[in-house]
Amino acid sequence: MIRRVVLALILVLAACSTPAPTIDDHLAAGKAALDAGDAAKAIAELEAAVGLDPTRAEAQLLLGQAYSAAGRAGEARERLETGLRQDPNNAPALYLYGDLSMDAGQTLDTVTAYAAAVKLDPGARATHPKIEEAVKAAFDAGREAVEANNWQQAVQILVPVTALAPDNAVAHFLLGNAYFHLADTKAAATAYQAALEADPEYAAAYTNLGVIAYQSGDLNQAVAQYLKALEIEPDDPETRYLLGAAYLNLEQKDSAREQFQRAIELNPELGQAYIGLGNVYLQDKDYDQAMATLLRAIELAPDLPEGYFALGKAYAEMGRCADAVPVFQKFLSLNPQEPFKSDAQKMMDLCATSP
Repeated sequence: MIRRVVLALILVLAACSTPAPTIDDHLAAGKAALDAGDAAKAIAELEAAVGLDPTRAEAQLLLGQAYSAAGRAGEARERLETGLRQDPNNAPALYLYGDLSMDAGQTLDTVTAYAAAVKLDPGARATHPKIEEAVKAAFDAGREAVEANNWQQAVQILVPVTALAPDNAVAHFLLGNAYFHLADTKAAATAYQAALEADPEYAAAYTNLGVIAYQSGDLNQAVAQYLKALEIEPDDPETRYLLGAAYLNLEQKDSAREQFQRAIELNPELGQAYIGLGNVYLQDKDYDQAMATLLRAIELAPDLPEGYFALGKAYAEMGRCADAVPVFQKFLSLNPQEPFKSDAQKMMDLCATSP
């Protein structure tokens, strides 16, 4: 009898027990509470869901939404970050994360999130008025990063800025400069082309495309880009100098001379243009003019190795080795590139063996 009573009690208890809520139950209850504006209940249900399965992106993102509704912005951002790592293509969560990051003053997080959100759901952009303010703040931060030579930081900021503001030619141009200094000339050229699509009169973008072509050895393309820039801004001395350098390397000496002289007229303090003109005089074997021009170049730009190399070469060709050697030594102290470094050493060796 005793055994039968115990068995009966066990059966009764088993029949009366309620199954524990599943993660889907908590998610459904959390969603319903959010829809009803009951943030506290939503948080309780969604925290339980996260506790059951922290890898469930939906639970993390809904909990972030619930925290936001309760005014717990910091916790909301943390949950949204976790959920977006699990599901990076959730546009509403990205928009919310962008809004919260803007309020937190996190410029990079803000524009990165907004750019991803707009790409996924461009129609919802109009419902997030903070985006335009964020773009302006990020553009200013990107420009500051470029001015501070923080190239990688500039890229991180300006990539989403250009995605959100494709008509901002300056942003594309600054991004191109950052890529250029990171030695990614392909990305730089793409950014400069985007600047020109936004503003076909952006002369500096043509100039920098010319620099990329020059460095790749395509001198004719460099000339073409410089000429386009000068059609827009004919009085830009640096572009005149760069055009002169391209002409000089194309062995178009007279055209090079014209551009260097014009650059100096426009900016008498532009040391590079004096170096270029000094090299033209060297080719003419007009050593007096070459020396005077190159000495002026060194005065204006004492940190540029090219001026010392050209002056040393002028002295060497004149047989003035006593003057050439210390100039070449100064040149070598500035860590010049090849083949000029080897050429300078050869001329110094020749001077050492000359009578």
